[in-house]
Amino acid sequence: MGRKCLIVFMLVLLLPVGALAGNKSPWEVKLPFKSATIHYTISGVENGSEIKYIRDYGREVATYHTTKTSMMGMTMVSETVDIYTPDWQYHFDLNEKTGTKSVNPQKYMIEEYKKLSKAERKQVEENSEKMGTSVADGFGGSVQQNAEKILGYNCDRAEMMGTVSYSIHASGIPLRLESNMMGMSMKIEATSVDEGRVPGKFFQIPQGIEPQYDPQSDAMAREMARQTIAMLKDPESAKKKGGVPSMQGPGQQQLTPEEQEQMEQAMDMLKGMFGNPNQQ
Repeated sequence: MGRKCLIVFMLVLLLPVGALAGNKSPWEVKLPFKSATIHYTISGVENGSEIKYIRDYGREVATYHTTKTSMMGMTMVSETVDIYTPDWQYHFDLNEKTGTKSVNPQKYMIEEYKKLSKAERKQVEENSEKMGTSVADGFGGSVQQNAEKILGYNCDRAEMMGTVSYSIHASGIPLRLESNMMGMSMKIEATSVDEGRVPGKFFQIPQGIEPQYDPQSDAMAREMARQTIAMLKDPESAKKKGGVPSMQGPGQQQLTPEEQEQMEQAMDMLKGMFGNPNQQ
């Protein structure tokens, strides 16, 4: 749970710098198309394909993932479905016939953002832009807007921790991703983008699987949203309080020493960035 929460927090801070203008909040980014079907090929440690179905300018996304992994003479097949809506995130393992659902963290971020005054919202937006670039720099990474055109779309290039991704400009929708970590490489590349209408059947819960809801995850997402907005509203105050969003909610299990160390290192670095607004 700790690693997952850290990733969510980092994604919040790594908002596309150009995505803020014209949106109701920094977390309501509108895609350049209303609907689309994107086909991907996957190669490397895993081999297979992925299809991403997008509706309502990105407010709903369903991803169907099928791959095979060969290791030590054994072949493992992975078939998963992930469905993203404004309210929920679902994950289904079709092989195990299991499913989970959790509240979309962006829902709580938007709720907290809308509680702010006009002046506070402006401050949050400005700090979000600064933090996105600063976090990338802090991890030895870089972000370059409109770095390359892929399948007719201008794409932003982001590099961090052994991974390079190209996403449709200011959208977060990847068209190419290459990763090489600890000797294991993977490449995910879009082969086609069809902006036609997407049938609703792809957003239905797989038959025979009942997703399990975790209320502890919900409580943690609420608290993280509250603390993150407070931090982006007033970074200096958060810094003095040692303040970064807590990665544990009410009733949450304790993190392992390894997870705790990883998060403390990342958070210490982020806190240092708050005091250096010129690091962009």
